[in-house]
Amino acid sequence: MARTNVSRAARAAKARAAAPLPTPTRERILDEVERLIAGKGVYGFKLRDVAEPLDVRVPAIYKHYKSRDDVLVEVSRRFIALLAEQFQASPGLDAAAALRAALDRFVEFKMLHPAYVRLALADFATPGGGMDYVKLAAGGSFQDNFSNGPLAAMHLRLRALLRAGVRAGAFRRVDPTDFYRVVKSALLIRLVFPNDALLLAPPSGAQVRAVQRWLWDLAARYCEKP
Repeated sequence: MARTNVSRAARAAKARAAAPLPTPTRERILDEVERLIAGKGVYGFKLRDVAEPLDVRVPAIYKHYKSRDDVLVEVSRRFIALLAEQFQASPGLDAAAALRAALDRFVEFKMLHPAYVRLALADFATPGGGMDYVKLAAGGSFQDNFSNGPLAAMHLRLRALLRAGVRAGAFRRVDPTDFYRVVKSALLIRLVFPNDALLLAPPSGAQVRAVQRWLWDLAARYCEKP
């Protein structure tokens, strides 16, 4: 009998250990905010819109965040953390293939996180006249992050990819900042103009691949040698 009880207790403990932990309320709030931003825009929702699907009241949100702006800055920190991982090198690929693989991942990142597309566009549109959520999350201006801050390593990796292409004779020499301007601005506009249908529902694999081909064509033409 004792052995049976021990065995049952062990199985129960194992089951508890294997069961996924519930998502903390703080993270559930951010998940819901991302969903709302994707569908309604940065300024198109209120905290009660966040609270209702979570079956909580607005004061419960204030236990975790000071204000709506505070929530948006925290979502922007998620954005910055993922953006900071972009433009990783792919071992074993030649210079052009490595840059293309990095751009493919960049497209996936943006298309699978449509809230971040809208946050980036809102941040560009509010110089000194509103809350620069992404800049606050990054701890400084976009220019500061070329050499300092959480995005500095990402920019360094992009410079390395472009230099490798020049050394291999695959690319002409281009300014890394100009290259980033071209691919980032083009991708953002591609996803919202002439409509934002790609942000309103999870994209299909075919849709992602189409945008990846489009962005690579643009980037390759920009870098091609005369």
